Amino acid sequence: MRGARIAGIVLVAAIVGFVAAQWLWPRSQPAPVSPPVAQPAATQPSGPPAPLVSPDDVRIEPGNEVAIDSKTLEAGKPVVLHLVLAEASRTEEPRPVRVLSPEGQAVEGKGTLDDGRLEVRFEFDSAFLRPGRYIVEVKTTEMSHLPLRRYAINVR
Repeated sequence: MRGARIAGIVLVAAIVGFVAAQWLWPRSQPAPVSPPVAQPAATQPSGPPAPLVSPDDVRIEPGNEVAIDSKTLEAGKPVVLHLVLAEASRTEEPRPVRVLSPEGQAVEGKGTLDDGRLEVRFEFDSAFLRPGRYIVEVKTTEMSHLPLRRYAINVR
């Protein structure tokens, strides 16, 4: 009986303490934020357009995007990528490359390094490309928790 009485007193004290704390130190309410005004897609700023390049020789710097005109793609003719690395590869071994389509399909293979080991050359069939944004990934030998470089290709 005495234990139940003590538990009741503790419970009442906790509730009174909580209410007093809320009254003495009210939480500051953030100012109401007006909802963002949606702009039509055509007027939203998207940065400078990617430069159009020839599918025969596509050179991409780290963090940049290039665009390929889909009308210039020829069936049976490969697209040649030259992917510039941020630092020289530690080995001369071919680097794994993956090209991801907007639909989630992928082309995978090995890219060869140039003499300075600062650029990876990778060829794949141009039939894989349709209009859309593609992500190209290269596994590097960088000392990083995620040794991966990504590049973007926009096929118009």
